[in-house]
Order: sequence, then structure tokens, then C-alpha cells
Amino acid sequence: MIKKIFDFGLGFIILIAFYYVSVLILRFIHIQFPPTILGLILLAAALITGVIKEEWIKTASEWLINNMAMFLLPFIAGLVAYQSLILRNLVPILLVIFLTTALMIVLTGLFIEYGTARLRLHNRRKNHHD
Repeated sequence: MIKKIFDFGLGFIILIAFYYVSVLILRFIHIQFPPTILGLILLAAALITGVIKEEWIKTASEWLINNMAMFLLPFIAGLVAYQSLILRNLVPILLVIFLTTALMIVLTGLFIEYGTARLRLHNRRKNHHD
């Protein structure tokens, strides 16, 4: 039981530390980026390189995943509390959601096409010079 509590505490401290490190990095470099995403990227890099062992965060991660619904309750309560405001502005909200989603799909496709074209050009030049 004590080992499980220790494992949970260690994992939770590591996860929180990655979040706060990402907050500090973003404040230092003055970039608007979600610290949670940067924290996950840093955590993934630490796991891949072996700096952090999976066992160290496993207990806390499993607990967080198993209780994910509990963390959505404030969001759901906010939807209920502001239901009339959301309904009054439903059309603009939906337009923003759908237009930005479509825009991101198009931009991602264009970026991938551009990147693959550059890669093909690079490979042709490389093969031509060899």
C-alpha cells in the first residue's frame, strides 16, 4: 500500500513538474503555446530518451486516465450554467468551430503537399549529384 502511494506521488510530481517546466520555458521565450502540449512533448522526449522511466509515472497516469470523466465535470457544469448564452450565440460558435476546422484541414494538406514536394526535389538533387 505504501509503495503504491509512493509510486502515485512520484508520478504525479513528475507530471506536474513537466507542466511547470513548460510554463517557465514559454514565459522565458515569450511564445503563446499551451503549456500542457509542450509538457507532453517534453515528457514524451524524456520517455523516449530514457531520462524518465515509464514505471515512474505509470501509477499516476493510470489514475488520471481512469478518472478523466471527473475532470470534465467543471466543463459540463459551465455548459449548463451558460446554456442561454451559448444558445444565443450558437450560430457564430458553430461557424467558428467548423470554419477553423476546415481551415486547419486545408492548411495541413497544403503543408504536407509542400513538404513532400520539397522532399522529392531534395531527393532528386541528391540522386542527380551522386
